[in-house]
Amino acid sequence: MSKLFKVKERLTLEEAASHITTALGETVTLADLFRFALDGHLTLSVDFMNKANARAGKWVKTKDIEFETIEINILTGEKLDEPYEIPSKHELYVSDDNWVALESSVISISGVWDLPMIGAERLDVEHEYQQLTSGIAVTLVGIDGTFVQQGDIICQLKTDYDNNEYQEGSKAQQEGLESFIATSKLSDEKIRALREKFNSTREQYLKSRLDSPRDNHFYPSGGLGEHDYTYVLRTHEVARFIQSLGVPSEPPKPMNSKERNSLLVLIAALCKNADIDPTLRGVTTSLVAMTENLGAPLSDDTIRKILSQLEEAVSARQN
Repeated sequence: MSKLFKVKERLTLEEAASHITTALGETVTLADLFRFALDGHLTLSVDFMNKANARAGKWVKTKDIEFETIEINILTGEKLDEPYEIPSKHELYVSDDNWVALESSVISISGVWDLPMIGAERLDVEHEYQQLTSGIAVTLVGIDGTFVQQGDIICQLKTDYDNNEYQEGSKAQQEGLESFIATSKLSDEKIRALREKFNSTREQYLKSRLDSPRDNHFYPSGGLGEHDYTYVLRTHEVARFIQSLGVPSEPPKPMNSKERNSLLVLIAALCKNADIDPTLRGVTTSLVAMTENLGAPLSDDTIRKILSQLEEAVSARQN
């Protein structure tokens, strides 16, 4: 194992693939890492370099949720033939008996977060895998948003409406307008008219933001790409994955001369305490029988070789 591996808390996917390849003795690619993550064998993580907005929450069970019955069609006002229940606090259903309960406030998060693979983050990983294998783009949409997790805390990532090009008067729409102007042959008058119209819309939009709570300035992120991030793997997760395949995360180190001599001195001490003379003719036969009774037999030649080194090891330690 690399010495640096022990001190790193996270690895790039390239570093992880290289390390796992060395440990397993067979090639592991980036596509393999994405596939392992999708199949639940490996927990993939992301590192937010410039922070990200999110709503924090926790996992809850069905028994912990209060439901309300909906009997009226909210569009027509007519009574439904089959009433249905929804969580009164808008918990999000995940699978089986698992739900996510989110707090209302939007917070800022940073650093390394794991991907729980329950929302749009799974589609992002699937897209990465397909791009490396088939070249097909994944265009599905996760309606509940994108999630990351750190221990017991699970977060739904949030994107500022100001970064949404479809939001009238947003900064993102302004950037789109300037890009359009730069690539189009427009008269100065037309450009001026477009900017004046946008500035008016921008002013109205900014005023509406001032008049609404900050938490209302965000919506669920459609994917990881709406944030500054890189894929990483936690070092301990890489070690766990390797061990799960029956491969030690760190191969045993060869015994150095000091350790070998110490072991020989210990054997000599045990022989003396058991009244065993290592130089006595035929003693190896008795020791072979002892190892056989232990269930870990050693050959006559192996034991003779060990016994021949005892006197020199003891002498070296005494001097």
